Amino acid sequence: EICDKIQGKEVMLVHANKAIAKGTEITWSYIPPSNPLNERREALSKYGFTCNCLRCVQEEKTLTASPLTTLGDHLPGNEASMRDMIQTIEQNLACNEIRVSYAQLYLEYFNTALAQSDIDKINDILKLATRLHFSFVACNNACTEHLSILHMCYDLAGVLHTHSLQHKSEGAMTQVRFWTEQLKKTVMTRYGNLGENLENVRALMKHSKLVLRRKDGWYSVNDKFI
Repeated sequence: EICDKIQGKEVMLVHANKAIAKGTEITWSYIPPSNPLNERREALSKYGFTCNCLRCVQEEKTLTASPLTTLGDHLPGNEASMRDMIQTIEQNLACNEIRVSYAQLYLEYFNTALAQSDIDKINDILKLATRLHFSFVACNNACTEHLSILHMCYDLAGVLHTHSLQHKSEGAMTQVRFWTEQLKKTVMTRYGNLGENLENVRALMKHSKLVLRRKDGWYSVNDKFI
């Protein structure tokens, strides 16, 4: 995917999220990119075609030759099971396309695990979320799911910074600066000139933060300008 679309009530803006060479096909996803391959293809079947974009083809080849074919498309219901499933992904096939396909699993795990304010768990989650962030950069940069991950990383870096001040340790401020820049950069990539206005940025960031911490969050908000 090399383009993002921002859709309002009557207007759709489309802009590139990276440099496009002359003659390159311009695409965007019909459906959320953070669903497993089988689920995406089932959703696309109503349009009468099987997607053979670079990502889908590569993902199909990778899954065919991997233990991940046994994972299935349904998310487990508790933290331990989600953690085990993620460990299977990370240990057996930690590639960008697979992480993004199971991003909803990662998000559900983060939400469940963060119900407990354990500083060691926060550190572990931030490390895992960092891998997911760079996977989105590689294959679905600046999508709304990606922004949601960045909001979480920014918030967690702030928690670690507060903890470091209380315990007179160092290094957390570097993470705050890093995630601040990653979030700003991604917002500008997604929204282009809209991101130059501070009030617009605040509104857009508030919107994306509300949307994607949970499955189908997009359908529960009034403004659909993602």
